[in-house]
Amino acid sequence: MKQILEKQVVFSGTLSFLAFLAQRPRLQKTTAWFTSRFAQLNLYLNKPAQTKELHSLANQWKALMPPDGQENFKVKEVTEDTAFTEIHLKCPLRGSGNVEACYELMNYDRKLMEAVGGTLIVLESQSNSGKDYCRLAIRPKGASIEDLTPAHKKA
Repeated sequence: MKQILEKQVVFSGTLSFLAFLAQRPRLQKTTAWFTSRFAQLNLYLNKPAQTKELHSLANQWKALMPPDGQENFKVKEVTEDTAFTEIHLKCPLRGSGNVEACYELMNYDRKLMEAVGGTLIVLESQSNSGKDYCRLAIRPKGASIEDLTPAHKKA
């Protein structure tokens, strides 16, 4: 079962389903419920270790993504206080302009990072950036994020 659930095609199909929900504001609670449950399932299946170290947090995030789609999830840079990552998977929200739906959809990644000891912020979203990737920042849980502006707050 784990091998099937971790396939990139299943991940992409689930992403499309969740994007459909996320684009409907009246389904916001439903989207949050599904993204939280799918994150819990991922955590149950993979049992990642808790960490506060930035390289480990970034690598944990990547490791929790589909094994056969790892090339879509990149750790681009790790500075003294932030790990910068990118998602190069074609998002169903790309070009939609709906950065709020992106925020709802990315609850999945935020829940994953919270569980391993981090905080995840979407800095640039495919939904409105014009880019074919999303740019994320990861910091240890409890670290200040005041200097990071989430994509949904820029719109």
